Amino acid sequence: MPLTSGTKLGPYEILSPLGAGGMGEVYRAKDTRLGRDVALKGLPESFARDPDRLRRFEQEARAVAALNHPNILAIYDIGEQSGTSFLVSELLEGHTLRIELETGALSQRKAIDYAAQIAQGLAAAHAKSITHRDLKPDNIFVSKEGRIKILDFGLAKQAVGPVTESEATLASQTEAGVVMGTAGYMAPEQVRGTAVDSRTDIFAFGAVLYEMISGQRAFRRDTTAETMTAILKEDPPELTDMTHPVSPGMERIVRRCLEKQPEQRFQSAKDLAFALEALTGTSSKSAANPAIQIEKSKSRWLPIAALATLMLALGAALAWYLLPGPVPPPTFTRVSFHRGEVLRGRFAPDGKTVVYSAKLNGGLPDTFVIREEYPASTSAGFHGAMLLAVSRQGQIAVQLQPQYFAHYQWIGTLATSPMGGSAPREILENVADADWSPDGTEIAALVRDKNKWHIEYPVGKVLLDGNNWMSDLRVSPDGQQVAVFRHPPNVDDRGDVLLIDRSGKTRVLSPNWESLEGLAWAPSGKEVWFSAAEAGEQYCIHAVTLAGKQRTVHCGTSPTRIQDIAPSGASLVSTEEHRVSIALVEHGSGEERDLSWLDNAYGPRISHDGSEILFTDQSGQGGHDYSVYVRKTDGSPAVRIGSGGFGTDISADGKSAIIMLPGDPTGNIQIVPVGPGQAQTLHWDGVLPLWAYWHPNGQQIVVAATKTNGDGAVFLVDRKGSAPKDLSADRSLGPGLAVGLGASPDGHSLIAGRRGAWNVFSLETPVSKPVPGLEPTERPSAWAGDSQHIFTQTINPTGVTLSKVDLSSGKHEVWQVLKPKDQLGLRPMIFPVGITPDGRWMTFAYGNQLGQLYRSDNLK
Repeated sequence: MPLTSGTKLGPYEILSPLGAGGMGEVYRAKDTRLGRDVALKGLPESFARDPDRLRRFEQEARAVAALNHPNILAIYDIGEQSGTSFLVSELLEGHTLRIELETGALSQRKAIDYAAQIAQGLAAAHAKSITHRDLKPDNIFVSKEGRIKILDFGLAKQAVGPVTESEATLASQTEAGVVMGTAGYMAPEQVRGTAVDSRTDIFAFGAVLYEMISGQRAFRRDTTAETMTAILKEDPPELTDMTHPVSPGMERIVRRCLEKQPEQRFQSAKDLAFALEALTGTSSKSAANPAIQIEKSKSRWLPIAALATLMLALGAALAWYLLPGPVPPPTFTRVSFHRGEVLRGRFAPDGKTVVYSAKLNGGLPDTFVIREEYPASTSAGFHGAMLLAVSRQGQIAVQLQPQYFAHYQWIGTLATSPMGGSAPREILENVADADWSPDGTEIAALVRDKNKWHIEYPVGKVLLDGNNWMSDLRVSPDGQQVAVFRHPPNVDDRGDVLLIDRSGKTRVLSPNWESLEGLAWAPSGKEVWFSAAEAGEQYCIHAVTLAGKQRTVHCGTSPTRIQDIAPSGASLVSTEEHRVSIALVEHGSGEERDLSWLDNAYGPRISHDGSEILFTDQSGQGGHDYSVYVRKTDGSPAVRIGSGGFGTDISADGKSAIIMLPGDPTGNIQIVPVGPGQAQTLHWDGVLPLWAYWHPNGQQIVVAATKTNGDGAVFLVDRKGSAPKDLSADRSLGPGLAVGLGASPDGHSLIAGRRGAWNVFSLETPVSKPVPGLEPTERPSAWAGDSQHIFTQTINPTGVTLSKVDLSSGKHEVWQVLKPKDQLGLRPMIFPVGITPDGRWMTFAYGNQLGQLYRSDNLK
């Protein structure tokens, strides 16, 4: 149904229609939250009538939204209101490539430019295993600035089944749900209805490129059946026979894209883009007839030709001699030698001495110095304070009384001291990171205050604040900007590289990394170097200019974090070895049953009978958005049940799991069967779920969430997706809400906290009371079976201490001390321990982190 001006869909107000197609009607709309114009596509009613199809579409939209590539239309949001499903994207000004081709062929220069941009967009999508399947001029947009944007990426992928003549189309529109795309641009494997992959897009690309440089469609026939037959059996007309000559290099590229067998085409869009870029220096004149046209006086040109040949040969030899040879690979010299976890390292002003913080040989964190004349690590004399930064003038900024937060980040009191001088002078509390200005007179500080994060530069002047946690703050060499990582509101270290100037103006330099750890400025101030992983924690060192141009500096077999860059250009890096293990322990026993899966499992939850665990795989094999598994506690192989988020809870009967989808801007929750069955996605406008737990009745879910106004809230929903009931409407919980435990076994209460204060909340009335007797470092871990007691956990240097707490009296009983068997490089166990209601079985995850420091003088 068409939408009229003024209609509101969630926060979007319809302004005017823009167009229509097989995949729905498009409107200009206003995002009332951010005050920007967007494009809103109302999807066909058939989507709303087909829940499975809508679910597949939403999954594909989420995947495309994660691409964030300049040559792919950016997707901002998806939603549904009053039966209207819609997709929100960036608003483009310009026209489709189809309109530009209506006037005939493009110049070869423009065709190469457009084609290279299209190939780069495809390469980015294919790297994420996303195939377009309906690439054609109508789905390629040319902005007013000449920027190419690929539209409707993945939308033709939703239906499954062989194509029929009635389903394919010769028109410029693709029917909604057509699996095989548009007939004139389909690959042979699409026509046959066999399996397709990224090389299918390369065939369609070849058809589009052919049309751009010839002005004619490669496979244009009178009927769909004849067009399909031509795709299977015929080649398009020779490009060299065209009115406008085409270079042999261009023709070879087109022919290779249009090979009938996928194995004979370009095997990646990345290689295709490279081949196109190699043509940018060629001229279409090279396509002229190679036969020599001038026969007269041929002999008198022979000496000149011979001389020219000789000169060319001499020029080539001279160029070979003068041009620099291949850049040698970087070399690294080991700096540290003790075994343990390297937390942070910096060069001293002399560029040779290294100051670093680490947990060595199973000990507590401390700060050490390594000098050129004495390469062993010696204490810096800070007695457990952790390094933050070293100024060019030899001043050191440290954290006093550091408390572990997540990953490599600790929080403590900022203090400063001359290098090798007096005791540190306290400056500011609750500091997670800090760095000096170039002249050493100012400090930029990253502060966590009551679950909010903000950047001060100098101390006292707030440049940026918000709910997202941040890390790795570094000041630019000119002192005018700071670079920092911005992560999600939880403890996930995925995120973006931000640049912030002294006025508070913020922009993203490099977005959407799966993991970010380690940042430094190049001495020139023209690049920010950072360590990032696209999956798991396989960190490579990348560099990005202030204009956003990115390159890879170093990618080795070991994960590598950039620690610092000296003014001389020398680099300090650390190599990392990280593993997270899962263990099952029976109450009263210290023996661990190893249930580990790969190297980076997160948050295991245990079924009520102790027979099965649910966990999230964050390893490189888990993918950019992770995978969710279940595993029998008898050690049977793990079974993958979902992807794209975190597994948060398993139902009492062990048959259903809850998966949170943090990458989805609508904050969806998915209910996934552990055995046979179909997954179900739940969504509510104005609610951003943070965590979710099953209600004991198995039909409802307790959801911890954030409202659109930023307040924390607790909702009760049923598994059918009905309107959520706000359990915290009259409790003024405010931001920073955390649900420690879901509903009690009797279904009457839950435990939630804010700013470290835990309370028991009634699920029936607006009544709450503090949990008595809890220490500030103690947090709820699980309900006991009687609803009158809970289990709590307290982190200690060697593991966690579990206590059983009476909710009426606050009486504590030490239940069990969990001490992982591998203590070397042990990370503080912040993961909640899973405990069965009867207290018999406990499952927990713990990480071991080992690292070493290296110096490189030729890392460029």
